[in-house]
Amino acid sequence: MRKLASLFFLLNSPFASAKAPADEYFKVETVAVSFIDAMEMAVTPEGQVFVTERTGAVKLVDPENGKVNVIATIPVEVRKKEFARECGLLGIALDPNYEKNKWVYLYYSVQGKPVHHLARFTFEGGQLGSEKTLLEVPHDRENSTCHEGGSLAFGPDGCLYLSTGDNTCPFQSNGSAPIDEGENRKWYDAQRTSANTNDLRGKILRIRPTKNGDYTIPKGNLFPKGTAKTRPEIYVMGCRNPYRISIDQKTNYLYWGKVGPDAGSDSSRGPRGYDEINQARKAGNFGWPYFSANNKPYTDYDFAEKKTGKKFNFKKPINTSVNNTGLTELPPAQPAFWHYPRASACAGPVFHSDLFPKDQGGLPAQLDGCLIAYDWTTTRIRLIKLDDKGNIEWNEPWLGKYRFVHPGDMALGPKGELFILEYGSAWYDGKDGKLKRVTYSKTPQAIAVSPSDPRMKGLPKDHPGTKLIAETTCLACHNTTQKSIGPTYRDVAGKYAKDPNSIEMLANKVIKGGVGVWGEQPMPPHPQHNIEETRQMVEAILKVRKK
Repeated sequence: MRKLASLFFLLNSPFASAKAPADEYFKVETVAVSFIDAMEMAVTPEGQVFVTERTGAVKLVDPENGKVNVIATIPVEVRKKEFARECGLLGIALDPNYEKNKWVYLYYSVQGKPVHHLARFTFEGGQLGSEKTLLEVPHDRENSTCHEGGSLAFGPDGCLYLSTGDNTCPFQSNGSAPIDEGENRKWYDAQRTSANTNDLRGKILRIRPTKNGDYTIPKGNLFPKGTAKTRPEIYVMGCRNPYRISIDQKTNYLYWGKVGPDAGSDSSRGPRGYDEINQARKAGNFGWPYFSANNKPYTDYDFAEKKTGKKFNFKKPINTSVNNTGLTELPPAQPAFWHYPRASACAGPVFHSDLFPKDQGGLPAQLDGCLIAYDWTTTRIRLIKLDDKGNIEWNEPWLGKYRFVHPGDMALGPKGELFILEYGSAWYDGKDGKLKRVTYSKTPQAIAVSPSDPRMKGLPKDHPGTKLIAETTCLACHNTTQKSIGPTYRDVAGKYAKDPNSIEMLANKVIKGGVGVWGEQPMPPHPQHNIEETRQMVEAILKVRKK
């Protein structure tokens, strides 16, 4: 009996994990609230936090007292229905010499002009000013084009890295590769961007900013300066939507998450949708739109004739699109560092305990060498332990007992604490973004029960379908009462609750996906659920009532 009791205690105690301390050793506290579409943040050496909002505001947060000041409002292009779907103020980074020069870098969608600007500002007198534009990235805004990337990060080499998305409409490719070469169809062809060596989109750029507000090209980028039909700023090509990047401050390895396409299963056109966490130790091509995951190939496809061609060859990718302005023969495609079925993968920081003071609440030494990866859609966080060579040693969930709402950025503070920026519950113009802080204690503590998710308010609490909704990706696009990118559950219930055939019809639609009833935005398929599970989900949704 004593042995059984000891075993029960061991398996259920905070000491059960042999790799990382249990969640009870970490405190997650809310530092600031009410951000509108919170995008990216940057932490000063003193511990203050710059936060950017997609709608244009730059805010400065004092984590010690929660005080928030608006220090700039950047005039940015923002969404107007299907125009400029993901534009706005996208990224921020602080100069490595920020303590002396107070330089802040922003990446944003210029209002009234189809370009993004990478610009440097000076923070003085409590305001951002003295703007200098370093780089201009042309992009399309019409026909539901999206995927803008926009993440900024400095490496220990002093280079500034900028991620850019494929700027392509993904909604007419059936969740597969958008490679439509038809007449007047360039917006549906990622070969014009991600696979184009002469275009800055669908890339991660690497430059070295100069004092005069310009930049130089560092050695080691993908194409030497002067190479015909290429851009020397390109470090990584073949990206879909590298929403969040980070640089290991010891190894200078680049990490990013690839938000994958929507296909729910393999088809004759290629693989199901996969998300990726990628690592680049040197410049390279990471395959999109020809390959996904561990170089699973897509096939060439004639959209007009609906005919499938040959599979693409990862050893020698060829871009013959009429929309390509770069090289025809591309560098070999590199496989993903780690991949999993589609959601919204993001790369957080790599933690090194010796870069921070001890015993001041920072993350513990057990997390040394861990890449903190997370998912905007599923909200799950993982620790990916890296060995001395940068390979994966182990990979496990972390902070699963806490609840986060669309975590969109992570950054380490000067004491080794982790800041987590929540985008908020709505897809557009939500006002409930939060800044949270994770600290460590040697003494475990009880975890307070999180308040119920506001996106699920009105769903029957004890219904099995409600639990299934909470565990899947539904909440990325739907909300019970506030319209997001998909219809509210209240609207769905109002439309179908009295139709006796609706449960079976909607249950099948959840599995297979669909488009057209509520607008152009498709609902991706969910083949991971069986019909009984989707029936339960639909039943729960149809029980939502009007006010």
